[in-house]
Amino acid sequence: MFKFLRKENNDLRSHAVNILVAAVVIIIVAVAYMRYTSWRGVFLTNNQAYFGHVLWMPFTGTITLRDVYYVQMSGPIQPASEGNQPQLTVIKLGNEIHGPRDVMMIPKASVLFFEDLRSDAPIVKAIEEYQKK
Repeated sequence: MFKFLRKENNDLRSHAVNILVAAVVIIIVAVAYMRYTSWRGVFLTNNQAYFGHVLWMPFTGTITLRDVYYVQMSGPIQPASEGNQPQLTVIKLGNEIHGPRDVMMIPKASVLFFEDLRSDAPIVKAIEEYQKK
């Protein structure tokens, strides 16, 4: 007698679950995109550091870094005097001899940590100056 009520309840539950899953996916993507637009420093277990926009998606083994920059040091590491400081240069990924694209896929296991960078951080200022060229 009440079979139609059980079917309607199952349909309603099914729709509710689908809506809930869709909402969770939308929230995850929105949060990931918002974080993808700020500058971050990514520090790796091999002592390399890269700067760019990070996309960290859950349930994947990698992070994506785009607009990638790194710092190159020239001059003596241990300056002989205070006036003889090493020169730090911001390098845009992609200008190397092997011609990589400006996107890196980094295994999460290789990431030691990453940091959000302030808009007035020296590295962000240097990247903005580089982009103006």
